Amino acid sequence: MEIKVTTDDLVSVLNAAAELGRPRITIYRWVERGKIHGIRLGEILFIPRSEVERISKEQEAAKKEEAA
Repeated sequence: MEIKVTTDDLVSVLNAAAELGRPRITIYRWVERGKIHGIRLGEILFIPRSEVERISKEQEAAKKEEAA
């Protein structure tokens, strides 16, 4: 599968962690486990914005289920 991504579509692990309210190490672990996709450019790991949005929606849905 080929994925085309512009650099505007990528966020740093630090920014992804902040947006998701998680520690950076959690983002790295999620990438290792395949829960979230990451893209390495050289030694630096980036997260596609679509992945951050997907995880954010999943977290919101889980919170709603817990509240119900």
